[in-house]
Amino acid sequence: MSKDFSIRMSDDDGVAPPASLFAPRPDKKGPKTIAVLLVIGSLLMGFTAVGDFQSSQADDLPQEELDRLLTNVRTSNGENITDEEYQDYHDEVRDSGAYTIRGGSVMMGAILILVGGVMLFRLKSMGPKLVIAGSIIAALGGGYANLEINSLSKEMLPPSLILANKILGYLCGFCMVICGSLAILPLFNSSARAALDQKVTLVTEEE
Repeated sequence: MSKDFSIRMSDDDGVAPPASLFAPRPDKKGPKTIAVLLVIGSLLMGFTAVGDFQSSQADDLPQEELDRLLTNVRTSNGENITDEEYQDYHDEVRDSGAYTIRGGSVMMGAILILVGGVMLFRLKSMGPKLVIAGSIIAALGGGYANLEINSLSKEMLPPSLILANKILGYLCGFCMVICGSLAILPLFNSSARAALDQKVTLVTEEE
């Protein structure tokens, strides 16, 4: 008796067409496109986190930054706030730990999203899960810090700067939602999911 060896799908009985013929065609382009967007987003998050870390270590804000922040408020909105008053606000936010909490959580989230984005580009199913975890960490830490910052701004800043802080907080939350939503797409889309963790099964057939 001679033995022939062949490679075929494990669900192919040699008679009926294999079920894999009717499975969704793996979509590699979609997950990789999402991965690139996630990597770019993680870099922007990291840049933001570095800014918070720098603010947490600064005893006083540079005069150039004060001028950039307050000149438009004074001229366009007619609101009177001195450099010293904004420095006092900065001191309160720094001492409350809001800069550190937001910077740390956003940086941790950025690292997880970066690693997850790279893994997703390599079509590893663990990638989206890391991105989702990073988005949650950044959203929770950033949300708590933004609430603290908003509370202090209501006590110490004019309306236009209070609104600016609110908008910044909403934008941060929106970015986290977008990152998490992008990461979920490859897990729910059947074609994209079929491209993740692809494995080839070798079946030895004896005749």
